[in-house]
Amino acid sequence: MFNCKKCDNPGNIILRKKDLYCTECFKTNINHKFRACIGKNKILAKNENVLICLSGGQCSTVLLDLIKNGISLDNHKKLWITPVFFHLMGMRKESDDELIANALIKQCNHYDFNLYIGHISEYLLKNNNVQEINTLPQENNTLINKFNDLLSSMSVSSRNDFLSKVHRDMYVHFAKLLQCKYIFSGETLGTLASNLLTNLTIGRGSQVQYDVGFCDNRNEVRILRPMKDISQEEIDQYIQINQLSPASCISNNQENCLQTIIKNFVTDLQENYQATISTVCKTADKIGVGMKQCKKCKVCESDIGENSNKLSALEATNYSSSVSVGQQQLTSDSENFAHAMFPYINQSLCYTCSKMFSEMDDSNDVNLKQILLNK
Repeated sequence: MFNCKKCDNPGNIILRKKDLYCTECFKTNINHKFRACIGKNKILAKNENVLICLSGGQCSTVLLDLIKNGISLDNHKKLWITPVFFHLMGMRKESDDELIANALIKQCNHYDFNLYIGHISEYLLKNNNVQEINTLPQENNTLINKFNDLLSSMSVSSRNDFLSKVHRDMYVHFAKLLQCKYIFSGETLGTLASNLLTNLTIGRGSQVQYDVGFCDNRNEVRILRPMKDISQEEIDQYIQINQLSPASCISNNQENCLQTIIKNFVTDLQENYQATISTVCKTADKIGVGMKQCKKCKVCESDIGENSNKLSALEATNYSSSVSVGQQQLTSDSENFAHAMFPYINQSLCYTCSKMFSEMDDSNDVNLKQILLNK
């Protein structure tokens, strides 16, 4: 029997295939990672309202437990926030959605918390109403069908990218309605590594600091990731030790797409070369872009690239595409061709969001134009 690396007690938890911990030291270490990630960044003021995003999955369950433990402390390590819990429905079929939402309400009530619930289709509506606590939102079938039609017109990879931006937008929207200046999301080390590689692949490399770093400050409501230093292996162990029951045990299987391929690659990398992922994410934390007074993309709120005389990937893509379709008079028509390929490019949308919009059919595009005008 080998001893815990932190104390002399017998160890019973192995992490990274070599680090042995006893149960108490493991729990202390996870709680320390969580609080240290918040404390060292020194962003939150005392007793701030913080919107806590709950999906019902494993990471969401651990986040809820860590927050309860943090605010229950009676010493200098106490987590001084006022949590407001929120769940967004609409990512699974209707029956599963309701089961998860009701299970989350019970889970929050077990911790003496209340839960606000919204529906992702409200992205097309953006009303100023907040549902009563612990109550499922009334379904607007017309709005849900319209939103589903919008998604069905896109490729799977673009759809997943769009949904991630819709999630972010809806969290910020409800945070404002609930008077929260900050948001806690439950992304862990592996999730952020997948997001990093996905961003680089689809053309969002300039947005890495927002989508992978601890703080996403594109909006006046800041999104914080206090679990960014915790691995999936640690999540699994934490749930088992504390006998937690995630509200959602339903697998949200995605079709074969870019995000799934990268996630599987990162999972394998984490299994065999665990230090690689943490090193990559720490490197991403150091990437920064100077703040500029320029236009923001209407979907992701990132800076819109400025026109430049230098050859960019966009210009190269335009040129290659125009040659492939046999276009004549490339010089005079290149700008019009670029806007045909990438609608609203450098006007209302960044490169990747514009590319995503180009996949949508005309009827759905009209709906999106209206959304853009109203934002």
